[in-house]
Amino acid sequence: MTATEKYLNMNNEFCRLRDAIFECDVEEAEEDSNVQKSVEAALGILCQYLDYYKELNNVKTRVKQ
Repeated sequence: MTATEKYLNMNNEFCRLRDAIFECDVEEAEEDSNVQKSVEAALGILCQYLDYYKELNNVKTRVKQ
């Protein structure tokens, strides 16, 4: 597996997690705003890590069309 393949896999899984967390067509209990902020911060850290990994390993990607 190349660093690019690993990055793409991590990025795809990150997007799936983010989308699952923010799925809007679900009836669920209201979350505590502090928990919501913590989740958003954690997703931000994961996104920063993906950017760091991409830069560190000189991964070149293109935008999906």
